[in-house]
Amino acid sequence: MPGDKRVTLKSTFRRHGIRPLTLRFESKTEEAQYQNFVLESAIFHIRYAYAFAAILTVIYVSLDPLLFVDKALLDRAIVVRFFVLLPVLLSQFALTYSKMYKSYAQLAGSIAIVTFSIGIVILAFRANEAVLIDNYSSIIMILIYAYFVVGLFFRFSGPVAAIAIFLYIASIAYSPDIDPAVASSLETSLVVIFLLMGLSAYQKELISRQLYLTETRERERLARQTQQDARHLEWLRTLARFLRHEVRQPVAQINSSLELVGLFASGDDRVQEFLSRATIGTQNVWNLIERAGRATDVEAYVRERQRVRMDLHVLLLSLVNDFRQTHSGLEFSLNCDRSIVVHDADPLLIEQAIRNLLSNAASFATEHTTVEINVEHLGAEAVISVLNQGPLAPADTDSLFGPFSSTRAAPTSEHHGLGLYLVRLVAEQHGGRAELKNLDDGTGVVASLTLPFRGA
Repeated sequence: MPGDKRVTLKSTFRRHGIRPLTLRFESKTEEAQYQNFVLESAIFHIRYAYAFAAILTVIYVSLDPLLFVDKALLDRAIVVRFFVLLPVLLSQFALTYSKMYKSYAQLAGSIAIVTFSIGIVILAFRANEAVLIDNYSSIIMILIYAYFVVGLFFRFSGPVAAIAIFLYIASIAYSPDIDPAVASSLETSLVVIFLLMGLSAYQKELISRQLYLTETRERERLARQTQQDARHLEWLRTLARFLRHEVRQPVAQINSSLELVGLFASGDDRVQEFLSRATIGTQNVWNLIERAGRATDVEAYVRERQRVRMDLHVLLLSLVNDFRQTHSGLEFSLNCDRSIVVHDADPLLIEQAIRNLLSNAASFATEHTTVEINVEHLGAEAVISVLNQGPLAPADTDSLFGPFSSTRAAPTSEHHGLGLYLVRLVAEQHGGRAELKNLDDGTGVVASLTLPFRGA
């Protein structure tokens, strides 16, 4: 069983393309991209971490007289703080503004931490017990910086943190005034903290890299899918244009020939019946090609639109006023909060989708009834519902949102069955959804368009 676990763990790392010990990606390109990604987002924190450390270094100068009982040691502390520690921190802070920083961030960070550790050791060398205990917190801070702050990845942070620990323990060994029990306690706790931080940093870095790989793979998959969809859509549009161009002339010739045959055989009812069927058949073929072309045009139109901030109440009020003027046999009522604003939306697409819902409701509504438009905000969503009294929808309402699925979209009909299809495309493009269902009391139908929203 242990062997099986090792094989499973190793295969997992290989699948993710990460080396178990150093956590490097197998691909040099992915490693470079990951480091650039991490430093790009962390450089702000790195910069101000160095600034914070520099401020602490200066503040400590005022506390040194309380720690260093010997004047020579005090003078040495001031020199180390102003000529070793502070220059290291300020140079690193300035380096973060350089264009070359990302290329040398690991090297620069490692040198800074090692140099800072050497400075701390010089401060503590042959100093009194109070100084050693005080510098203990400085070493802890160095470990935190090495593992979690200055942008070092695990294979860099581990060695430089170990160097800091080693130097501090060496300074304890050369300090004659420290109590052996205190020295042992400092050394043991420091090693434990070093190991715990190392394990935490390893786990954090592993999870970070796995998440990065997962997100990268998903983005690549979505990009490929988008390209594939675009090529497929373009192929459909090309095919539709080709069929429109190539079929129009033959269909026109067939229709004219059928008309001529009908003139010559005007006295034979059987021939007229066959001619009528042939005419309907050719018209069906042409309508199917026209509808296919319009469907691809609708998809391209929805995908290419740009989105902005939109006041939903103003849009609905304008649409309701338009429908009141053009549908004298129906009433239209609007119930909408004035504060509803949809962000990242395309007003033209939203207007067309709602107009399609209203047109659909008006065409099926019973004469002299009211078409109700209600808007509710539920959590982070705005639900636009259009309710009409009239005949019920088929049981499979989801199918009505497909292309050419309208109950009125017969082959010879002027309706192409794309109204609800466009509503669904618009909803999905905005991260929402479209639904249609029969009213519970069986008196009509309610169609809804759900969109993400924030209050004004």
